[in-house]
Amino acid sequence: MTFQEYLDRTKEIAKEETEILDEMSQKQFWSKVEIRAVKNSMQVIVENAVGKAKRVLKHYNCPIIAQKGSDAFSFMYEIGLIDDDTYSTMRSAIGLRNAMIHDYMNFNDEILMQVVKTKKYKEVTSFLMSDTKYSTVQLNRIENFFLT
Repeated sequence: MTFQEYLDRTKEIAKEETEILDEMSQKQFWSKVEIRAVKNSMQVIVENAVGKAKRVLKHYNCPIIAQKGSDAFSFMYEIGLIDDDTYSTMRSAIGLRNAMIHDYMNFNDEILMQVVKTKKYKEVTSFLMSDTKYSTVQLNRIENFFLT
């Protein structure tokens, strides 16, 4: 799959999951099955965003490989590819995903409901839908990026 095909597929997935989350944001109450569907959709968009961040860095020859999703967004932030708000949003989204997956026995579904009802997921899907056209300066920063 080419880089462009990957980006196109990323956008398709974002649209599909956004449709589900938009529908669920309108419902007053969710069944257990619907809660699972929302958790899955949230996990998919966050994983999709992490994958995109890592793929962008790799495609543009970043010399450091991001091991964790949060690393990829830290690199993008340090390089200047994403702004403060996107960086903060993605760190929060990764934290939510981690809590859903790793601390599922203690996870509070009310938090998830609040994220969906206030459509905070739109900030993640906005990143997924964004273009990856960077300036020469940004591309140079990617190729010469080293953590200090």
